Amino acid sequence: MDYNLSYPNVTYRKRILPYSLHHGSVVAFRSRQYGEARTGIIVMESSDWMLAAVNLYEEEGRIWVSDELPEEIELYEANEEETLWGLAYYLDYYYTDNEEYKGLHPLIAFINCECPKDDNNSWQAVSLCQEMLTRVPALIDKSEWASLKNILSQLVMQTSGLQYDRFRIEYYCFLIGVLMIAEHEQEIYNRKEKIQLLKKNWGQFSWMYGIGIGRVLGSGLHNFTAVINQTAQNKRKHYLHLYLPLAEYFTEKICKYNDDKREKLQEAIRKAKIIEAREKQEPDLDELYGILFPKHSLEALSSNRPASTIAEMREKMAAQEQKISSLESRLTASISDFNRRYEALLHNFEALVKVSITFDEIKKGLGELSRTTAEGVLEKLSITLADNKRFMDELPKLREFVKLNEKPSEVHNHFEKESGCQVFNGPVSGQFDKK
Repeated sequence: MDYNLSYPNVTYRKRILPYSLHHGSVVAFRSRQYGEARTGIIVMESSDWMLAAVNLYEEEGRIWVSDELPEEIELYEANEEETLWGLAYYLDYYYTDNEEYKGLHPLIAFINCECPKDDNNSWQAVSLCQEMLTRVPALIDKSEWASLKNILSQLVMQTSGLQYDRFRIEYYCFLIGVLMIAEHEQEIYNRKEKIQLLKKNWGQFSWMYGIGIGRVLGSGLHNFTAVINQTAQNKRKHYLHLYLPLAEYFTEKICKYNDDKREKLQEAIRKAKIIEAREKQEPDLDELYGILFPKHSLEALSSNRPASTIAEMREKMAAQEQKISSLESRLTASISDFNRRYEALLHNFEALVKVSITFDEIKKGLGELSRTTAEGVLEKLSITLADNKRFMDELPKLREFVKLNEKPSEVHNHFEKESGCQVFNGPVSGQFDKK
């Protein structure tokens, strides 16, 4: 993998100490070996071992691999472009075109291998996973987002049963959330901002995802009755308006996968609702919740909004309902009026066919209609006048005429308005009824 960035200018950058580095860390460096200041990028294997270093020695463009971190070297924060290059190198080195992970998307293989394995796992594993996964929209092509999200969703469903691994599924869900944000937010700044909000509040959202899949995530709690009881405590109680709609909707799934007793779970939800009504509900995660859980956001953000905004929300909803009701009434009246006029139109044509009228007069009348309406009239007449031999003989010609006639819809509308009156003013001659 080639290095395609300029070498970093580390002036004014924050210094980094080696002990703070971990597997997959990306840093910039400055080396003064041999009296020459040289800068570049290092991808770390551990806190004292390099996976790869760019421009470490004199060979221009060479990537120095797998070596001990030199003692006399200054380390600095990498900027975003450098970090992206380093993480892409790491992903490519370990998981792309690796026979061991053949058939797996490199990011799926990454999660399977690098995500925390238990509650006592080191902070380094959490840090690497979040550093990598928050940058996925920039690491892979946009055309891959939807397919990767679908693969992850299928994996979550497949591994929620006997193969359940809550640590692995938690990071599947985290990446699903990142991809949903990326698809929703076209503006890169807004996308990054919301992904960082997800990362910062993953402690909240991991529990919500757990409720959605019917498996406890982000916690060692043994069932959801305990989870709901916990959400009614400490800082989680300010987000009950987001937790509870999910808990009520997924009660069946929760009771299927866990040892929760329905009565106890419903009692925990009932008590949590009392606390929700008493405690101020914070709206700062509402918008992100709407992106991550779009099917449940309406309920969560209406009847369960913070008390200060409930009245305003319900007033808006009432106004919307009134508007919808008014539109429905007008639509019903319009449909009824249209049906009445259309029936009158058909009646006129039937009457004019059965009395004195020529083929040319029928064409003239059909020519005043839009093509769609004229075709409908002919189909109706072909049924009601099936025993009228002369009309049936002329029907193919009439259909061909209508097919070639493109009349604007406003003429159609004008004709409908006149359909209850005498619309043919030409002379009556000829007898379609006569044999």
